[in-house]
Amino acid sequence: MLLPLPIISAWDPRATSSGSLDPLGALRAYTAIATTLLPGATTITTRPRYLSWVCAGLRLLDELPDAPRGGQAGRARRKRILSWERLVALATGWYAKTEKVGIEHPCWRALRGVSYVRTAVADKKTSFDFGMLKNQAGVGGIGTYWVTLVEGGLVEDASARLTARGEALAEAYLSTKGTPPRTKLLAALAGIRGALSVEELTGWGTVGNLDASVAGSHERRHLLDALLESETHRRMAAALGGEPRAHSRDDCFKELEERLAASHDELAETLACVVAVARPFEALHSALLDRFDRLRSADTNGHPVAADIAAGLVGAPGTIASLGAALRAALDENPNLPRVVAAPVRQFLFAIEPVCHTKDASSFLVALLKHHDRVQSGKSDPSRQPKQPWVELRPHEILVAPRFALETLPVPRPPGAFTHPYRLEPFAGMLTELDGWRTA
Repeated sequence: MLLPLPIISAWDPRATSSGSLDPLGALRAYTAIATTLLPGATTITTRPRYLSWVCAGLRLLDELPDAPRGGQAGRARRKRILSWERLVALATGWYAKTEKVGIEHPCWRALRGVSYVRTAVADKKTSFDFGMLKNQAGVGGIGTYWVTLVEGGLVEDASARLTARGEALAEAYLSTKGTPPRTKLLAALAGIRGALSVEELTGWGTVGNLDASVAGSHERRHLLDALLESETHRRMAAALGGEPRAHSRDDCFKELEERLAASHDELAETLACVVAVARPFEALHSALLDRFDRLRSADTNGHPVAADIAAGLVGAPGTIASLGAALRAALDENPNLPRVVAAPVRQFLFAIEPVCHTKDASSFLVALLKHHDRVQSGKSDPSRQPKQPWVELRPHEILVAPRFALETLPVPRPPGAFTHPYRLEPFAGMLTELDGWRTA
């Protein structure tokens, strides 16, 4: 079986917490590469109309007499429009129920908290007073898409005030034919019960849902401008040239590197250097992670396993040394690699050097698990104690923590497969939804 990958993104608290799912310490390097290639995008920012939703909520908030305002009011303003997010999602849910559309329909595919919305509709809710995710502020649409809103020039980060572009997007969304009167939206946002009926919510859901195909031309243009506001985004979009190339795997990254380098543009050439280093970084990390995951299948009940049996599972180093040398060469051959990427990748390579230099299965096992133990000891649990290893190295045996044990020996990843998604897929998906490749 193929192992599911942890979803690590700009918003995900696991990505920055000390307890992240990163047994070999590759997260800092991955994050640096992904953020440099596509700043403002994440692995789960997949629906461009979420930007319209948030901007519209902030625009209406400013029309309420008690709206938070000022330089550092951003947190309070984001909190105030959580109710707006629930309201728009609720309208989408009523529309989806009326039209009997499936969960993969464009109107609410990738909606944050869709099961809560479906429950609210089943309970005949017409107002936003229902629970939607345990941590809506962090993992709902507002928290998830905030970095994209800021990078796209739609909002100011600290104050959460709309820019002129954000105001234009909000007005384009709110002026869509079929949207309830502004007075009713303001009343609903202010928490007045009965402000919107089932019929009004259903009708609004028809035009206000996440499907960008129902957006007007002005709204779509503003969304596309936001996605391509970053010079880096424009270079990446031009190099990708379409959704089929946008996959986090070696063959696609090789073509992306070539297309970026052929641009003869300073920024594009810098991005080509980043992609050139990402490929051997992933090759090394993938090979190490496959070996580590074999050890996780050694025992599922917390019983010790003899070191010689564990060494047989992990196998001899094989090509690990050459993969480490390839990453070192890529770093040396790309002197224009941004320091923000070069530093964490070199740190990862330095930390893994003892593993790369082993000669047999036994020494490989010891070096790999010592490295894992150092990675885990740098994290802390909720009580601020060092995290325990997933696989513990003992003098003559190993012990697999049952929580991280695998029931069967995992199938190695296919050749060229990456361990991390690099945000290309959702970025390309949003451009495709807006028919944006020609503009890019």
